[in-house]
Amino acid sequence: MLGGGLLAAPALAQQLCRPTAGDILGPYYRFGAPFLAQLAGPEEAGERLVVSGTVLSADCRTPIANALVEVWQANGAGLYDTQTPGNYTDKGRFHLRGMLYTDAQGRYRIETVMPGRYPVPQNLPGLEQYGGITRPAHIHFRVMEALHVPVTLQLYFAGDPHIAEDPWASQHPDNVIALEADGQGRRGTFDIVLARGF
Repeated sequence: MLGGGLLAAPALAQQLCRPTAGDILGPYYRFGAPFLAQLAGPEEAGERLVVSGTVLSADCRTPIANALVEVWQANGAGLYDTQTPGNYTDKGRFHLRGMLYTDAQGRYRIETVMPGRYPVPQNLPGLEQYGGITRPAHIHFRVMEALHVPVTLQLYFAGDPHIAEDPWASQHPDNVIALEADGQGRRGTFDIVLARGF
């Protein structure tokens, strides 16, 4: 109930419309990932995963074409491609990282594997109080477009037992999606809403 009466469907949808919640960049970001949407090749160990969705403007209806979507994640064993957390300019080989642009309808699609869980390293600068906490499986996103406010976030998966205890995942329930089995692995849909920049 709001204002003395039930909200009509369009009004309710508008009330629920809000920009996707941001999250920390995290210590495993690396600048300069290659342009590719297939993060994991056929040789990559782990359960196959496809995540797709639409990047939308602040009205939650208008698709944003040519938005830059950057993604990175741990492998199925919970390991990233860098052993130097916080070194964003590490020049080593990129693995399970990529960038792509949304199409004319604002859509993106990545092919990868389910990321593994891992403990927050002990004595990581700025995160010492969280050392040893097991992070739920997640994929990092950075999304930007010239007329909108960029967002950095982490995408989580429903049913992960570590979400409730995680200091980041537990604060962002809208960034948790359900996955469905499709015979080849799992797939899920995650739409991202950007705030207008003016």
